Amino acid sequence: MTRLVAGSRKSPLAMAQTRLVIEALQQHFGELQVDIEPISTQGDERLDVALSKVGDKGLFVKELETALLEGRIDFAIHSMKDMPGLTPEGLTLMSTGKRANPFDALVSHNGHRLEALPPGALIGTSSLRRQAFLSAIRPDLRFTVIRGNVQTRLAKVDDGQIDATLLAAAGLQRLGLDTRITHVFDADTLTPACCQGTLAVEFANPALASYFHALVHGPTEICCKAERAFLLTLEGGCQVPMAAFAQPIDEKGTYRLQGVVCSLDGSRILRHEIDFEEENAHLAGHQVASILLEQGAADIIAHMASRN
Repeated sequence: MTRLVAGSRKSPLAMAQTRLVIEALQQHFGELQVDIEPISTQGDERLDVALSKVGDKGLFVKELETALLEGRIDFAIHSMKDMPGLTPEGLTLMSTGKRANPFDALVSHNGHRLEALPPGALIGTSSLRRQAFLSAIRPDLRFTVIRGNVQTRLAKVDDGQIDATLLAAAGLQRLGLDTRITHVFDADTLTPACCQGTLAVEFANPALASYFHALVHGPTEICCKAERAFLLTLEGGCQVPMAAFAQPIDEKGTYRLQGVVCSLDGSRILRHEIDFEEENAHLAGHQVASILLEQGAADIIAHMASRN
């Protein structure tokens, strides 16, 4: 019998996602026993400041990666959308399982869809991307930063502190809270964060690779490669309203990648898409990002950097 230790953030969603991966592993490798080591990250602890003010995506993963490199855990489970563009030397990152619902969901106090929210409604979100897209649709909306786990954010809606919030549909569904969803946005209206809905596994020991390769869903991995190449080329993180979404468009191995960079007030939205074959996923991400930079994304990124 082989026994491994999985590292996970402490939130109910993170633990649920880690258990999903463990169950999948044990379906393939019945002899495998896995213990979960809950680990608190800086992103979980610093809840009083907007993500755009306290650092990049690494806020949610650094402590887990340190535990991997020190040998305290064998692998870590992440939301792929939380991962920085570069993986530390000595670690391997890959998607695990099929991508769940990649889109954003609105949860509102009175069950209103976005168009039915009252003028000047207060939206709670820590995501500049979500704020920018909603501002483009409803310039009258007001925004306030909320942090914390899913249940904490829903409680703020329920007690009327905010009129609505936006959350990843996949997270709500994994927690069995999909009945709370008022509306799910499509990719053209509110383009998802890079790799939203996808789980990731990270590990240091190459001998473990065979376990995790068994869980890879080919199309999901290809989409992640394209979206993460877009992220890396733009050097984007929590400080820039940017989004990318790839999906297969036929049975022949053709994919379509849509990349977006927008101003915080939603007045300027730069968008480009490209079709690509699976072997060109990384190149496609780089190309879309490069075109957006030429179209003015560099100015938006520089402006956002000056705010921080």
